Amino acid sequence: MKAVYRLNEEKLDFNTKVLQERASVNRKTEDILKIRERKFREIVREVKRNYHTELTGFQTANTEDSNKFKIFTKQFKELQKKFERFEKSDNNRLKEIWDMNLAEAKAIVQKIMHADQVIHQQQLDIPWKPPSDAIFKAKSQVHDGSAANDSFKGADSAAQGSQIHQ
Repeated sequence: MKAVYRLNEEKLDFNTKVLQERASVNRKTEDILKIRERKFREIVREVKRNYHTELTGFQTANTEDSNKFKIFTKQFKELQKKFERFEKSDNNRLKEIWDMNLAEAKAIVQKIMHADQVIHQQQLDIPWKPPSDAIFKAKSQVHDGSAANDSFKGADSAAQGSQIHQ
């Protein structure tokens, strides 16, 4: 029986040593894991801090860019209104000049036609016939202004076409 006790005692001693070594290894592993946990917690804190810093920066930049966009949009709309106003003014001025030049041209054509008539009848002593071109037939339209308006519309659309291509 003594031998059985002795065997059990040796087994218990061996198991105690094994358990002590395992406890030692487990403490070392636990210490290493605690150090890693602290390190990862610090990394998480740093990442969260950086995230909040960047988020705040992006929100500020977004707000600034949104405000700039609103200002640029407002300025663009104002510029469009100015452009429309100037375009209308330019078109009116062009129409006035066009009408004035058209009236002067019609008056010159009338003088030339009258001179041609006088030359034919008095100098050449041949019957005079007015020209048959469509532009000369429109002389009666000078007084009602419709020919001038039609001519101006053509010039206006040509001017707009040239503005588009620039």
